[in-house]
Amino acid sequence: MNEKVSVIIPAFNAAETLAEAVYSAVNGTHKHLEILIVDDFSTDDTDRVGAKLAEEDSRIKYFRNSENYGVSKSRNLMIHRATGEYVAFLDSDDTWEPNKLEVCLKMLQDNPEVKAVAHALRYLDKRGNKLSYVPTYPTTKAQMQEIKETGESPWVFPSSVVVDRSILLKEGGFAEDWQVGEDTELFTKIAQKYGLLAATEPLGNYRIRGNSLTDKHWLKKRIAAECVKENQLRRLRGETELSLNEYEQVCFKNLSLLKRLNKFRELLALHYMRKVGQSWLNREVLPTLFYGIVTTFLNPKATLNKWKWMKDHEQLSQ
Repeated sequence: MNEKVSVIIPAFNAAETLAEAVYSAVNGTHKHLEILIVDDFSTDDTDRVGAKLAEEDSRIKYFRNSENYGVSKSRNLMIHRATGEYVAFLDSDDTWEPNKLEVCLKMLQDNPEVKAVAHALRYLDKRGNKLSYVPTYPTTKAQMQEIKETGESPWVFPSSVVVDRSILLKEGGFAEDWQVGEDTELFTKIAQKYGLLAATEPLGNYRIRGNSLTDKHWLKKRIAAECVKENQLRRLRGETELSLNEYEQVCFKNLSLLKRLNKFRELLALHYMRKVGQSWLNREVLPTLFYGIVTTFLNPKATLNKWKWMKDHEQLSQ
């Protein structure tokens, strides 16, 4: 396939990693593309790096927001500027393997009933080393059909997704009133309504960061994920979907104090389990032990499942 792909790269204070991300895309095997860098009013040297990259290759275009809009609005602005038939998302601190777009476009060609594809990833540690394996879902048409019928969410990261641009325009892009979880909301909706299929091959690399939006707003992220699940079921039942604020009120803040505390305990345990994984992958012994102990105290059963997953994960990575 030689269809044009618009690669959207939102960047905020990404001077250290932006060039690496861009080069991983432009140096890939699929050459018919454009790179749309959107600088979300950074305060570091992102503007200098972005402008320099645009000077090097006519396929690279650099835009700077007049104020900090957030990642959703930044991506949406570029979706409307894009000229490609397909849109691929790449975070400014992630990278792609050279054959990423080639494989994804072939999947779209071989599965015309599917409007979006994704793939597995590898983690990048603090030193930029590729390690472990980030699985993905759905990888079969049977799993894809389960999402449509049961409302289950796909397991994909933004930097792995390639989607028909017309679908993004039809669905209005990312929800700009969601501070976190907006990618899960959109890709889940696309998977249920239009079909999403993922490759098991790790065609990209996801950088592990401890200061991400997910870490800063972990509670909102967990509530957002649950809101997505609820709205999936509501779509299947033909019911009106809830806004994130409505869900937070109905399914969290309106609970009794005891139930709210128990819910908070469960969500906090999930957050610390994520921190266990981050620290473990970066080979940080003390943080791994600390988060592991706290998680065990909060939710012993979930912790045992997490350690089993990490052990199986290590074998899979080999």
